Amino acid sequence: MAMLVAYDGRENTEKALDYAIGNSLAYRDRLIVLAVVPKGSEGDVERVHEYTARALERARSRGADVQSIVESGQPDKVILETANRFGCDTIIVGRSSKTTLDRVIMGSVSNSIVANASCTVIVVQ
Repeated sequence: MAMLVAYDGRENTEKALDYAIGNSLAYRDRLIVLAVVPKGSEGDVERVHEYTARALERARSRGADVQSIVESGQPDKVILETANRFGCDTIIVGRSSKTTLDRVIMGSVSNSIVANASCTVIVVQ
């Protein structure tokens, strides 16, 4: 089995990464660390690869069977597609730091994942 953690280097996803590493070790699942570069942010690709490499090293240093993937596109759609493509039975995301108004107007990646995933979703507070 495999689990996917959506990771963008911010505090809420750092917590999700730690939770995912612990679960992947406990359940002996392969861990996929996914970073999504939103369309229009292609200039950030180098930075994304840097923080993803740090996440990969952190997971490996704890003994996790881990791989990282960097994709571009709409984050919620890319997360769901990647989880399906790799047969993940769990998606782990950090809780959105958006305000209630932001969520109403723009939505939330974590809310979209919970609403549309075909597998278990864990939202780390």
